[in-house]
Amino acid sequence: MKSLRLWCGLWLTMVGVGLAGTPCGAGTPCGTVQSTRLYTAPDPNASGGIRGRVMLPNVPLEGAFAVPQHDWSRVYRAELSADRKEFVFRGLPVGKYDLMLLFEDGFYEGFMLGRDVDTLTEKDRRSIRETIDRAVPFFDKKEIHRVAGNTGRDGRARCVLQELRTGLILTQAAEVLKDTQIRSIKLAWLQQVGPGWQLVNTRELVRQEVAGPMPRGALPHQYRALLGNIRVTDSVRDLGTLNLTMKDDATWQN
Repeated sequence: MKSLRLWCGLWLTMVGVGLAGTPCGAGTPCGTVQSTRLYTAPDPNASGGIRGRVMLPNVPLEGAFAVPQHDWSRVYRAELSADRKEFVFRGLPVGKYDLMLLFEDGFYEGFMLGRDVDTLTEKDRRSIRETIDRAVPFFDKKEIHRVAGNTGRDGRARCVLQELRTGLILTQAAEVLKDTQIRSIKLAWLQQVGPGWQLVNTRELVRQEVAGPMPRGALPHQYRALLGNIRVTDSVRDLGTLNLTMKDDATWQN
């Protein structure tokens, strides 16, 4: 028990989680504090941006996130309209961006995992799966939604990853968070180092304290090409009305 408490405290410190020191009832969110460093601040000298409105699915957004294709370390979070159907990013530097749109019951993303043709073999994918499963033992359930890369020595791969803590969770005051899960959606980089694949880095996009009526387990995932490869210059790019329920390969003509 002591080692689990120490590990939980270490993980909470690493990812910037602060849990309120008040007792938590079953199904009651305990006030997870999102790290102020998780998201990149808008650039006051940049006039670029992205806006859009979601027509379908006809449910409110929980969040919208933009990641520059050339630098996954930066993640911008959008402002949402009062009805949480429209999003707008402001202060984006010039470049190409991929988006992730989060809803209570699922998420959609358009991340470019690589510019080259995916040549990963089934053996590569099994090895990557094993590497992800071993990493960050705080999370006891993990799901790789998409992975792509190059096979062979010094090969590189990237993936969209979701991790869950479904087991015992303790606050730093040693109080049990009842009926609660921790969910994390990430981007991950891996490299082939000879005997297998090594996890080089991850970038967390969203972390949620799942309690009360919120859906449990891994959120359903959908890839949509229209959420990727969006060029931003010196004005706010308007994507118009988005129908995310359509499964097609449409991309933006930049």
